[in-house]
Amino acid sequence: MEYLIDKEYEDVRLDKFLRKKLPDMALTEIFKCIRVGKIKVNGKKSKENYRLQLNDMVKLFFVVESKKCDKNNNINKINSEEFEKIKKYIVYEDDRVLILNKKANMVMHKGSGHEYGVSEVLKEYLNNPNFNFVNRIDKATSGLVVGAKSLVVTRELSEEIRERKVDKKYYILVEGKVKRREFQIKSYLKKLEDKVVVAIDAKRREDGESLSFFKVVEYGKNCTLLEGTLGSGRTHQLRVQLASMGNPIIGDSKYGKGKEKMMYLFSHYLKIEKYGIEIDLPIPKEYIQRLSK
Repeated sequence: MEYLIDKEYEDVRLDKFLRKKLPDMALTEIFKCIRVGKIKVNGKKSKENYRLQLNDMVKLFFVVESKKCDKNNNINKINSEEFEKIKKYIVYEDDRVLILNKKANMVMHKGSGHEYGVSEVLKEYLNNPNFNFVNRIDKATSGLVVGAKSLVVTRELSEEIRERKVDKKYYILVEGKVKRREFQIKSYLKKLEDKVVVAIDAKRREDGESLSFFKVVEYGKNCTLLEGTLGSGRTHQLRVQLASMGNPIIGDSKYGKGKEKMMYLFSHYLKIEKYGIEIDLPIPKEYIQRLSK
């Protein structure tokens, strides 16, 4: 078996390419085949971290036996109702990306008791195994998530996100009245078992500097609607920082009281300047209703 490398897999590591093409083969076995020359690039032994170039020829000198059923014979657990449901949440699509308005408590990926998530549904819906989300939000968080339709676009957008060239804003409903109309929070966060906490002594390298910007949008009876912008992208950043100042996000079961059906954290704005995409969703009706309680 042999593969001619096209634009889709250009600059992808050899081991990652092979994991994609050989899903039933253990990674240790893939490494062994590379090491002993059962897998060669352009007729020569290579390293697992070699980055593939356009028109490289990857050749396998063994027979690949798939343990998976043929797609036509496989009983697909994702039915047409799921496809119709997911279509309602697509807010933008072109030949490169698909942008989804994820609902609160919607699972992004299979695992943890779920046979499939949004990612698996969209792979089937698009008939595209290379579809990947380039940004992730917590299960309890709702709003805009970006999916790339090719590995090339995945790499491009991942780089844009790392360089902070993709703008995102959130509507956040918090407990209590926030006095300052505009403010920023700078703190150092560290992971502690299953939670993230504010580091008191931030000298250690793993304690990442986190910066967020906020402004008040509207006041409710005993709550405040904020708009938040990330200056960095740490795990649970907005949730931890707002809880630490005494205004946890309403419905946050990990860092707040959590006595709600949903967590009021909504990714409403997205701008990808490289692709000329800008989306701004309105304040959800649930937030407006909660403000008036």
